[in-house]
Amino acid sequence: MKFTPEMVDAMLLGKEPPVEEAPVGEAAVSAAELGEWLGITANRAHALGRDGVLPRTGEKLFPLRASVRAYSDHCRSLAKGKQVDADLAAEKLRLARATAEKVETANAKLRGELIPAAEVEREWATVLRGVRAAMLAVPSRVAQTAGHLTPHDINAIDREVRDALEEAAHD
Repeated sequence: MKFTPEMVDAMLLGKEPPVEEAPVGEAAVSAAELGEWLGITANRAHALGRDGVLPRTGEKLFPLRASVRAYSDHCRSLAKGKQVDADLAAEKLRLARATAEKVETANAKLRGELIPAAEVEREWATVLRGVRAAMLAVPSRVAQTAGHLTPHDINAIDREVRDALEEAAHD
């Protein structure tokens, strides 16, 4: 449907848009009958006519063919808008999921199910320092319990323990 300057002015001023005459030979139907053709209520047909989507004749009748075409064009334009909105809907869904994940994480922290990474790292560092100290003490403890070992044997054990710790540190 083409909008004339008079129709635009009427819509901007909140007045009824100017009516069209039904082309000669075209049936003009009531809002109820048009609603049956289009699958909408009579009130919706009136509203679409008032908004300038559907053409109307002077007696508040609707030219059938032009109204069906105008309604189809209107539905098509709405469908195009929904296709464009698909990207927006996907972004909204992504945002909703991210927000839900954030809330779930906050709730898990409040329940004590999550521990800050820095705290875990600090605790593991303490444990590993203790393991390192215990491993470095092995050669001297072996020397005390196995008196038959020479200082060379103790140094070899110490070297192997240090090599194992060094290798573990680089893995």
